[in-house]
Amino acid sequence: MVCRAALAVLPLRVGAHGRLWQPAAPLQTGPARAGRLVTSQCRLRSSRPAGRRCGDAKIAAMSRFSCWFRPFGPSGWLACLCALLLWAAPAGAQAPASAAPARPGTLVVLGGALKDGNDALWQAIVQAAGGPGALVLVLPTASGDPERSARLTAEQLQRRGARTEVLPIAPRWPGSSAEDARARAHDPQWVARVQAAGGVFMTGGEQDRLMQALRPEGRETPLLRALRELHARGGVIAGTSAGAAVMSETALRELDDAFDALLRPLTAQELGLGFGLAPHDVVTDQHFLKRGRVARLVRVLLQSGRPLGLGVEEDSAALIRAGVAEALGTRGLLVVDTSQAVVEQAAPLRVRALRVSYVDRGDRYDLHARRLLPPATRQPLTLGSAEGRAGFFGDVLGDNIVVGVMARAAEGPGRAALGLAWRLHQPTAFEWRFSADEHTRAWGGPTRDDHSIEALRLDIRPVRLAQPVYEGAPTPATPRAGPSPR
Repeated sequence: MVCRAALAVLPLRVGAHGRLWQPAAPLQTGPARAGRLVTSQCRLRSSRPAGRRCGDAKIAAMSRFSCWFRPFGPSGWLACLCALLLWAAPAGAQAPASAAPARPGTLVVLGGALKDGNDALWQAIVQAAGGPGALVLVLPTASGDPERSARLTAEQLQRRGARTEVLPIAPRWPGSSAEDARARAHDPQWVARVQAAGGVFMTGGEQDRLMQALRPEGRETPLLRALRELHARGGVIAGTSAGAAVMSETALRELDDAFDALLRPLTAQELGLGFGLAPHDVVTDQHFLKRGRVARLVRVLLQSGRPLGLGVEEDSAALIRAGVAEALGTRGLLVVDTSQAVVEQAAPLRVRALRVSYVDRGDRYDLHARRLLPPATRQPLTLGSAEGRAGFFGDVLGDNIVVGVMARAAEGPGRAALGLAWRLHQPTAFEWRFSADEHTRAWGGPTRDDHSIEALRLDIRPVRLAQPVYEGAPTPATPRAGPSPR
């Protein structure tokens, strides 16, 4: 009876690890992400949960043990039990269901333009990798000059106590091509280095290079699988600029002008599959406030069906662990929530009931509960008077303008602010109306520039600009010269 009892228990144990997440809804731009096992025992290329295949193999093997030892009586059953215990030893290396779970992995989503002197961000990466002495790999795939980019990044990590190695997986690596980069993403020696590391840092550049090397045509490479496993076992994945853009399952390849996203839907060439490291309903974007990219993030969210966007400013970061994003660095994060939005028109875009939040540095944001978590040093603010005239801003997509518009809407008279998104020689412009209501909360800090704002309402509608937008005023007539005074 010993072997038969083991048959009833072990499949439940294996099945407990078989499916730890649910795939997100598929995009039109590529195949849905396959289900994966977070532990590293079963690495099978299949959308079927890997743990179930391993479980099937164990069940079949155990059935063979039962048949083999059945004729030998009690001593045979004892031998069967010993053999089963020895056979199951490799699986026993996995944490049993009753054991405490591994510490959650960390994502450091950097907004680009990371300064060498931003010690808090560099230290955060090294600490998340295991502290001084931890091995952090530099992955310069996106860079146009990967050798230089990798060297400079490694120097900063070493100054904070990390050991570093460079993965030469880049289409612009000297003597390499795009095909070489894809081949190296399948090479066991580089996969093994990721398995031995405490963290990986993906440099900036062009995100399409990362997507083509590590997830060509939506297919997951062994190196990308190793990155997922590193994060799942408690390691850190950091990415700046392009390296941050690919953190989410949906990734924007490139869009030169964010204003275009208000005029039309994105094409398959502009929108693709990222690495799926961030929570599955979150889309990440970077260089966010400096380049006014909130318009394109709104379009990506509405088009992909993912409800939450996380925009990270330059020289700043979102440190994501266990479903909570912490704002670190020079500026804060902008969160866009489309879960209750109503799209009235796709092109040009007309949408109402978006929600936007500004998570200032030092704040945290619960990505599951959609709640802003300010530190105790911030004090709740009383929203502005419901009476009064809404403020107006002439270029809502300008450098860091949107945060000022949000602060005016939350704290100013009328509890509303208007901004205009427009381009010269383009007759269609867009009115952005930010308003505070019963869902909105705000906090203040030590200085006037410290704002934490949760759940402002945002409505966007197309408007028409007069053409030309402006023209020169008439030149005043030159007065005639009169007779000289005597």
